[in-house]
Amino acid sequence: MARKKKQISDSIDLTRKKTKEFDIDTNIKVAYKTGKVVYGADQVLRQLRQDPFKMLILSNNCPAELESQLEYLNTLMKESIFIHKYKGSSWDLGLAMGKPYMISVIGINDFGDSDLSTLRTKRN
Repeated sequence: MARKKKQISDSIDLTRKKTKEFDIDTNIKVAYKTGKVVYGADQVLRQLRQDPFKMLILSNNCPAELESQLEYLNTLMKESIFIHKYKGSSWDLGLAMGKPYMISVIGINDFGDSDLSTLRTKRN
C-alpha cells in the first residue's frame, strides 16, 4: 500500500500568525532621515506661520501653553493639521528622533518612506 505524502503546509499552524504592529518610534526616525521634519517649539511655530505642516507630533509632557497655542493656530488655518499626541515624554520623543535631548514638538512637511500618515486613520 502506498502511503499518502503529508505536505509541510498541512503541519503549519496558521492561526498563531503574528500581526505586524505599528511602531511609531521607528517611523519617526525614518521620516527624519528620508523626509522633511522640523523639531523644536521655536522652529515649528516660525514655520507654521509661513508654510503649514502635514502633521504635528506633541510629546506627552508638552507645555500646556505651547499646546494651546498650536491648537489655536490650527483653527485659524484653511486646512487643519493633524495633531498626534505621542505617548512618551519629551525625552522619549528626542530619543525616537535619535537626538540626545528633549523634543516637545515635531512638525512633518514630508513623510518620506515612513508610514506616519496612517496615524490619521488609526486615531490612537
